This record gives sequence, C-alpha cells and structure tokens, in this order.
Amino acid sequence: MLIRPTSPSSMATATRVPLVPSSSSLLPLRQCHEHFLVNCFVTTTTLPEASTLSYLSSFPQNLRIAKKGFRRLSVVNKSAMADLNPSSVLVTGAAGRTGQIVYRKLKERADQYGARGLVRTVESKEKIGGADDVFVGDIRDADSLVPAIQGIDALIILTSAVPKMKPGFDPSKGGRPEFYFEDGAFPEQVDWIGQKNQIDAAKSAGVKQVVLVGSMGGTQPDNPLNNLGNGNILIWKRKAEQYLADSGLPYTIISYYTTEPSKPDFHPSKPTLRLLFCSRRR
Repeated sequence: MLIRPTSPSSMATATRVPLVPSSSSLLPLRQCHEHFLVNCFVTTTTLPEASTLSYLSSFPQNLRIAKKGFRRLSVVNKSAMADLNPSSVLVTGAAGRTGQIVYRKLKERADQYGARGLVRTVESKEKIGGADDVFVGDIRDADSLVPAIQGIDALIILTSAVPKMKPGFDPSKGGRPEFYFEDGAFPEQVDWIGQKNQIDAAKSAGVKQVVLVGSMGGTQPDNPLNNLGNGNILIWKRKAEQYLADSGLPYTIISYYTTEPSKPDFHPSKPTLRLLFCSRRR
C-alpha cells in the first residue's frame, strides 16, 4: 500500500494487525488487512483476493470526511476498474446516509454498474428519486428480498439498526443521553436476522460478490456502543460478518471508524480513519 503524506509535517502510518485475537477463529487472519491512516492521501492500494466492488464502500467515508473538513481519502485500483464489465449491483439500505451516497455514485457510473436500491418504505423510495430500480422491501422478511436480488451480480449491504435518543436530555445539566431502539428495529432483528436474510438470498440467487459494511469493535463485547439501548449492536454485526465468512460466497467485509467532532476522541489536528478489509474470492 502506497501512502503519501499530505505535507512533510503530516506523518502517515499504516499498520496491519489481525482482525481478531489469535485465539479466535472468527475469520481467517491472512485475509484481513487493517489500515490506520492519519492526515494522509492514499493513491493506490492492492488488496489480495479483493473484488473491485470492495472499493465502492470507501465513497461514503470519503465524502463524509470531506464534509467535516478532513482531507479526502481516495482509494482507487485503476487497472481493476478498467477490466470490470458492467455489473448489476444492489445497494440495501439505499435511503440511509451512507447508502444514498453509494447508490448515487453507482448511478453516476452507469457505464460500469447497473445500480439497484432497496429501501424499507415508499417514502424512502421517493426520498432517493423514486426510480424503477429502487425496490421496497423489509430485510427482516426474506421473501420480500427476492424481487430486488434476482439477477444481480453483486450485493452491497448497508443496512443497520439506528438508536434514537430518548427525549428530555439537557446537555447543560451534564450526564449522558440515553438511547433506545424502536420495536422491531433492534440490532438482533436488523443487523443479524436482516443481514442473514440478505446473505441467504444472495446465495440462493447466485450472487457473485457480497460487500458487507460494518463497524470496528465487533470483537470487543465491552465496547460502549453495545450499551446503546441495550442493543449489543456490535455483537450482532459481528455475528453477521461471521455468517458471511462461513457462507461460501465471495465476500468483502469493510469495517470502519472515523473520528468526528461529535466523538470524544476527536482532535482537529488529527482526523483519523480506520479501515479494515477482509475478502475472499471463490
């Protein structure tokens, strides 16, 4: 991986560490590559056994970082892009913050990708333009996924449970806000059952590549994010990652973490992006 600092005084580091402790067998360690980037610009990267589709999920982070005033991270594999034939790609969670960006970027590259989207409601479909290639379905209902997933080459899973803040929190009084998940939208239902349904549907439909975008911290049961709404969200996300790894499907799992102004470890002089890529081809 070639890393070029943005300025002589801006140092960049890259480390490779196992996805999980050596005592665990969640994923084959040789297939996992972590890149820890500080104030740097990535010009090229080569991931062993990785599909070009693995790079699609870097777009949302790129744009979010740019919006926050960070230097843009660009991950491009030009030779792979040139060799790629037009592929039909389904983005689930296409009405979400990240999903909208990925869906739009695919639409902008119509010569390379035939983009489809999956959203949960008609209102969400209208939110992203209401095109005929946007399907309405519930990932918790396996049958509702069939129309969207039939005939696609690749699946990008960007669905996630979203905690909501309980009303009445006053930051001026100190303390921490409390969060909850709506009925039917707990991480177990969305990040485990919903993602499992998507993986099963992809396998039944003969999908050639599955990209699952998750979060860092899945191997840390005591991670504070698991306490949000008592949802254990990272634990359920991790279970879905393992299910995909064991499915026999060609896959890419991307876990990321960014420091943003809203996060306690944010520092304006040291914006940070952590990316973890795990991939396997058939």
